[in-house]
Amino acid sequence: MSKQVEFFFDVASPYSYLAALQVGRLDKYAPVQWRPFLIGGVFKLSGNTMPAANPAKGQYMFKDLQRLFAHLDTPYRFPGTFPINSLMAMRALTAAEPAQVPALALKIFNAYWGEDRNIGDADALKALVGEELLARTSEEAVKEKLKATTEEAAQRGAFGAPTFFIGDEMYFGEDRIWLMEEALKKG
Repeated sequence: MSKQVEFFFDVASPYSYLAALQVGRLDKYAPVQWRPFLIGGVFKLSGNTMPAANPAKGQYMFKDLQRLFAHLDTPYRFPGTFPINSLMAMRALTAAEPAQVPALALKIFNAYWGEDRNIGDADALKALVGEELLARTSEEAVKEKLKATTEEAAQRGAFGAPTFFIGDEMYFGEDRIWLMEEALKKG
């Protein structure tokens, strides 16, 4: 397999969570590289805003998320703190070994979107990722790597999350996984 799928995500994005629950479907066609980035940074760099900033879109989003999480039979509670500052969580995922990222990300996603836990709180995050990984969030190299990944995604055309790339082809949204499956099947 010469192709790979790059999965740019932020735990503050419910649609990233939905994608994270489904992206494993692509593993049989190509390896998936989970790439933590900051959705707020991508919004700023691309001139975009979060869907909930538009009242009509925000109202629809709440219903849409209920339907999608129910379809995937996944616990969902819209969090009391939204939007959340995901900087510390995304730094922790950036600091983690790549093989650890999927499981850690799913743990953080569930804590925020399934259990309404404040993942922006250092103690809550420590309970999820451990003291060592939390300590690494203040390392300059980790900060720079997250910033560089965010800038790379925006330079490649990302304007929100989740964003996927197969080579130079960009796919946006959790609802495009089936299109990526089709593209990967064709080679």
